[in-house]
Amino acid sequence: MSSVLTMSPLRCTVCMKQLRVNKNSIVAVFFVSLLIFANFRYNQPTRFRFSHSNVNAVCTLPELDPFDSEIMKLNWHPRPVVCDDSLPFMYIDRKGFIHLNTTTLALKKLTKLDIDCTYQHVERQGDDDVIFKPEVHFTEPEYVHCDFVVGRCRDQTDQSIYENLLINLNSHLVFESKNIRNESQQQLSVLILGIDSISRNGALRKLPKTMKYVEDVLGGITFKGYTKVGENTFPNLVPLLTGRKADPNELPHIFGQGYFDDIPLIHHNFSKSGYATLYAEDWPAFSTFNYAAKGFKVPPSDHYIRPLYLAMKKLQPISTSLDQVLLYLEDKNIKIKSSSLCFRNQLKHVMFLEYFKRFVDSYTNRAKFAFTWINEISHDYSNFLEIADQDFVEFLMWLQNDGHLENSVLVVMSDHGSRTEEIRNTVAGRIEVRMPLLSVVLPERFKQIHPALVETLIQNTKVITTPFDFHTFLSDVLHNNFDDPPPLIMRDGKLPRGISFFQKIPKERTCADAGIHELFCACFTSTPVDISNNIVPKIAQDSITKINHMLVGVKHKCAELTFSKLIDAQLIESNFKRVKEDERFTLRKPLYPTRRRKKKIPCFV
Repeated sequence: MSSVLTMSPLRCTVCMKQLRVNKNSIVAVFFVSLLIFANFRYNQPTRFRFSHSNVNAVCTLPELDPFDSEIMKLNWHPRPVVCDDSLPFMYIDRKGFIHLNTTTLALKKLTKLDIDCTYQHVERQGDDDVIFKPEVHFTEPEYVHCDFVVGRCRDQTDQSIYENLLINLNSHLVFESKNIRNESQQQLSVLILGIDSISRNGALRKLPKTMKYVEDVLGGITFKGYTKVGENTFPNLVPLLTGRKADPNELPHIFGQGYFDDIPLIHHNFSKSGYATLYAEDWPAFSTFNYAAKGFKVPPSDHYIRPLYLAMKKLQPISTSLDQVLLYLEDKNIKIKSSSLCFRNQLKHVMFLEYFKRFVDSYTNRAKFAFTWINEISHDYSNFLEIADQDFVEFLMWLQNDGHLENSVLVVMSDHGSRTEEIRNTVAGRIEVRMPLLSVVLPERFKQIHPALVETLIQNTKVITTPFDFHTFLSDVLHNNFDDPPPLIMRDGKLPRGISFFQKIPKERTCADAGIHELFCACFTSTPVDISNNIVPKIAQDSITKINHMLVGVKHKCAELTFSKLIDAQLIESNFKRVKEDERFTLRKPLYPTRRRKKKIPCFV
């Protein structure tokens, strides 16, 4: 027997209409996608590229106004961040024991008998995935044998009333697996707080409280000549962490190998010397060793934050994927119910700092090396960074008040300045992108024991320095190289590429000496001016008149300056030349003309 499929005319008409609707939807989605692509590809601000025309010239560091008028036009204050208002039903104390939150239970008018709470270990599965282990029903307080767990609570009807990620730091396994030495003035710990895409001047604008605390309270020493050696994060952090250039000639197979387990990270040197180690970087899709790569087969440190952020994505796959879209809307001052800078009821950078705190606390008085790097809040939208200013200050206050800086070198730093086109298309931004933040805090006792080293380090803040120098400095700290530093050894008539901050770096150092490519050299250069030129003494006198005018309000304290003798005059030039062939076409190019100021500025000594 055969069967015949029949369809009524009405049903057929409905199907045809549905097919047309689906077809139209597909066409609409295609054109919307095309418009989005065209917008991001051709409707962005033009990126003007400049290179230095003489990297072999002696470097004169540029002095820029942090509050340059062009940049301040792009500066604005974001709204206070609002996370969701859910309450924490569980927490893990600093000793690693999990508890129910009695405050939340009281607010919810519940008892411990009214709810059933569990936790699941977050377990790393390679460098791009995690799994949640079977649920554990616990009797508090119970020690948690991992760094991250998913906590859940259900009511008596088995309805979920709570789910969140909890942060711990399980140091027991590390202590069982290796001997962690004690820290001391001869064996200093190193704590690095890295913040992506922030220049020294940018930090003065967006992190004023942090910078004031670092410099005025902690006595931090900020480097005015710290310069990037690569375009983005990867080529700047690789030299810092390995002492080598991110180049196949110096690190074979660094590109295309997928995994980075074999590169000589300085973490491993500290670990072999009996240090507990931490590598913490947020924003897993764009982190330094995972963007277009596979990261690490084996965690690069004793404690590794990446599984926390992968767990966030696993719990909230859709919203996490939309974070950057929502952050874009927030940057346009469009109010979002819950900020993409949050994970549920917590700011993500606060969770990050909490993990950092737990690492420091768990290894109190023990040698430790922490390399941490915050990306998401500052990478694309620099104005959001000020949201974290007070949180950074409170973290630094905690370090100081709990005595964690007595035998530790603290570093607050970045990899480069803001790379947003609007900022780096300004004259000041063009320099700032090349000169990231670097502030070093030395223990007070160390300063008393080694005043000559401190003085040398301060002198080096006024010359050009790089991540290669920073790596050498870290090696000196690791190997306790605090005696009088040996003289610099010239090789083939050239200075070493990496010179420790504890060694006196010659003022005559050039970008070429320091391994800085012409695209990243920020130095100005100077040439002598004939002082017999009639305009030279006139400009000198005008400068003195201007200084006296600025001192009018305190003239009872300051003697009036007078012109005595002209000793020397220098012509300062930026030496930047535009590289048009590297610039891509955009529809907005005519709206962003190349801003130029006078290149030549007389400077008198």
